[in-house]
This record gives sequence, structure tokens and C-alpha cells, in this order.
Amino acid sequence: MKADRMSSDDLERLMRAPLKRMSDDKALDSVGTLIDLASDLGSKPAVIRAFEQLRLIERRDLTPANRVILHYFRANAWQAKRIVTNTPGPRVWEQPDREKQIFELLRASYSDGFNDLDPVRQCQILTNLGIQLNDVGRFIEAVELWDRALAILPNFAMALGSRGTGLKFYALASADRYDQEILLLHAERSFMATTAPGTLWDAPYPLSTRRYFKERGREIADRLDLEAIARDFDPERTDLGRNRTERDYRDWCVKRRLFINPLNDVVDAPVAAEDYLMLPPLTVSHDIPGMPPVIGLFNQMKQEYAFARLMLFESVAEAGEDRVHFADRRVRLYNTLDYPSYSMSTEKMRTAFRLAYGLLDKVGYFINDYWKLGTPIHRVGFRSVWYTDGDVRQGLHDRFVTYENWPLLGLFWLSKDLFEEKMQQVTNPDAREIFILRNHLEHKYLHITQGWAATPASERSTGDLGISIGSDAFVAKALRLLKLARAAMIYLALAVHREERLKGEGREPTIVAEMPLTHFEDRWKR
Repeated sequence: MKADRMSSDDLERLMRAPLKRMSDDKALDSVGTLIDLASDLGSKPAVIRAFEQLRLIERRDLTPANRVILHYFRANAWQAKRIVTNTPGPRVWEQPDREKQIFELLRASYSDGFNDLDPVRQCQILTNLGIQLNDVGRFIEAVELWDRALAILPNFAMALGSRGTGLKFYALASADRYDQEILLLHAERSFMATTAPGTLWDAPYPLSTRRYFKERGREIADRLDLEAIARDFDPERTDLGRNRTERDYRDWCVKRRLFINPLNDVVDAPVAAEDYLMLPPLTVSHDIPGMPPVIGLFNQMKQEYAFARLMLFESVAEAGEDRVHFADRRVRLYNTLDYPSYSMSTEKMRTAFRLAYGLLDKVGYFINDYWKLGTPIHRVGFRSVWYTDGDVRQGLHDRFVTYENWPLLGLFWLSKDLFEEKMQQVTNPDAREIFILRNHLEHKYLHITQGWAATPASERSTGDLGISIGSDAFVAKALRLLKLARAAMIYLALAVHREERLKGEGREPTIVAEMPLTHFEDRWKR
């Protein structure tokens, strides 16, 4: 039975379904239908019963694929709960039920059984996760999730339409006119792709959904000369560098969307292979001498990010080379017989991880200074800066309760991907593990083994002193941290741009003096 054809009588039968006599597949199908119908009919008791059924199914010895589906359905249950309880929309900063929904979707997408799922189910998970992240301002990560879905099924309608929505609002948040035009060009293409023959709609969506995507695409086409924009946009208009090493580096980065450049979220070509996004001109009091310190802080953050990115690239590139770095020679070490990874290359990946994590802390200091929150310095952190005096128990800082700044909201929700002992739950299932890795990197013993040799034996070799991880897994986590840091810096720059516009709109007519800013030339970087 399809949920759209079912009634309240069917809902009652599903709530009383004898799950114990059902196979795993049928039990999951039953609770999935119950969740859909509970949402459609607005039944709070049915949502409560769905959570109970999911707990019963979770006790089974499920296959990895079925465990992924269980996380997906639990995410849908949290969505249904928000619908039936009329939970406020995405501009409300604190939303515990949405946090749980995102957590379950991330667990589903990270789990080993994800690749065993039907391609449609994979796309549903990625698309829904992207929609939730986009709703809370994390549009950069949302676009990447929709692109992952489209790499699996290029005609998946909801990923195409959602991608158009995300890119449209990304463009509206951007400070640069050129960026806006290119992002809107790609948004219109995504919207209109939902109208193409053969587009895959994974459910009988109402005509209003299809019409919405088409109308949004037409709105963009009516306001912009898209043909001229497409004609003038040459992704290959520049080169990737002066020599083979630089070209390899920029190519590796641009394909992983690691440049602080909004264009890198829609193209992986040379035009996006530079970190050109800057802070907008800042409004400051005339009695404050010198340059605003946050400009220098943002410069330092960009430089540290570029160094971390280079270190990770070099660690990956050197790992495939059959040679020993000259600095590794004559450094005498014992062989612990568990295939340890000791080399300058390994230290570079450790450095990339440390720097990327540290950049997120610096974002917290920037927010505290620029938005004048007044949080004592010793209490400032990326995870805590949003709360009065850096204390979650005192609630969200008054500055943010009714504050309309979508990119800053995205930063707030991105901070929930990090774990801190004193904070509430996180949205990322890997948050605690990444926190522990960082703690061991800085203060204890993190034993990195060669990727193919990550076994329980290597884990036991650390005893009570530390933890062990394979080099491949560690590189993946370092890359994830770099992506978080990159997203955070783009959200931050766009959030400042939004705040400066708000200041301009609310300012009394007066004389405003501008401090000219010049670029620090590449030839000065010695």
C-alpha cells in the first residue's frame, strides 16, 4: 500500500503491526510507511509508536544495509515529529529535533552499509541531508551532498531541484556580483533539469513541487541574460600554475572543493583554483585607530588554511612515492612490529589535522570580537561562543535570538559538528572521535599505522597510552576537517558581508569615511 492512498484505519493497523513475526525487511517497510502516514495525517501518537517500533527493530542483528535504513527512518520520524508538533522553521537557531534528524542522516550516510543500498535510497538519504543542512544555512555542504546524489543518479529530481534552491540562496548571500551570476546560472540549470524527459521522481510528489522548481528557474532566466553569462564564463580561462608540482597541487585541491572561492562549489576548473574570497569593507568607529584586528586575523586564518591544505596534499602525494625524505634519514626509531607509519609525510598529515581543527577555534574568536559579544576570552571557543558568557546553560546570546543572518546561522550549525565535554549533543556521529584524535595528537599518543595494516593488533600496541588509526582513515578525517574549515571561512566572510549591509540599511544619514584596503602582493610573501 502507498502512504498517499492510506487512511486512519490503515494507520491503526500499522501501529499494531506484529513486528516480531516479520522479517527485518518487512518490519522496516512497515515502520517506514507508518512514519509517512503519521506525518501526512498529523498523528502524534503514531509518531511516538514509530519511535518505539524503531527501538524494537534496532535490537535485532541487522545487516549493515538495514541498519542504515533504520537510521534513515529514524531521521524521518524526527521530521514527522517536527511536523505534527508545529516546530518553528529554520530561522529559529536552536532546534533539538532537527539536530537529531541531521545526526541520524549523517549516521546513515557514514555507515559501512550505505554503499549496499539501492541507488534510489542512497540518493534519498543524501538529498534529505542536504535539504536539512541548507535549511539551517549550511548551503556549501548541502550542494556537495546533492552533487554526490547526482553522481549516483544524474536524473534524480529532488536532488536537482534542491540543488537549484541551495545555489539560488548561496548566490543571494554572496558579496561578489560575478559569483552571484555564475551561481544563479547553475541554479537555473538545476531547476530546469527537473523538467527534462526521464527525470526520476522517487515518489508521487504533488504537481506543486514540480511547478515550484520550474517557476524558480524561469524567475532567474527572466532576470538575467543567462546566455551572455554562459558565453562569457570560461572555466579554463587561466592555468593551474607555473610548473608540474603547482599544477598537480591546484588540480588536487580544486577537485576536492578546497579553495576559499564560491565558484569551487560549482566547477572544478582552473577559474576556481584560487582563494580570492575576502572580507567586505568594514564599518568602524572613527575613534578606533589603525586597521580593525579582525582583518589581520582573517588573513592569518586564510594563510594557515592554505598551509594545512598544502601539508595534506604533500602527505598524500608523497605516500605514493617510492623514496625516503632526506629529513627522515638518520632518525633512528624502533620497529614496533605493527607496521607503524613514521615519516615526514605522516607528520604533514598530522599538521594538516591540527591546523584545520585550530582554525575553527579562531572563528570563535573572530565572532566574539566582530559581533561584540563580550564573552571572556578564556571562555571563547567555536562551539561555545554563541551562548551568553560562553555557557550553554545560560542559553543563546541575546545578539542571535532574532538575528537574520543565514550564513552566520550556518556557522552556528556547523559548530554543532564538533564535540566539547561541556556542550550538548552534536549533529555529527564522528564528532567525539575527531575530538579524541585531536586530544591525542596534542597531548597523548596517536599511533598511525600504514593504511593497509590497521588491525586490532595495532590498536592493542598503544595500551593505555593512546589510540591507533590507519593512515588512510586519518587522511579522510583530516580532509573532512579541512572541508569544515573551508566552509566555516566562507560562511564567516558572507556573514560579515550580511552584517555590513544591515549596518548600512540601519544607519542614519551621515558622512562615512572609508579606509582603503590594498592586497598583499604574492611577491611580498617571503
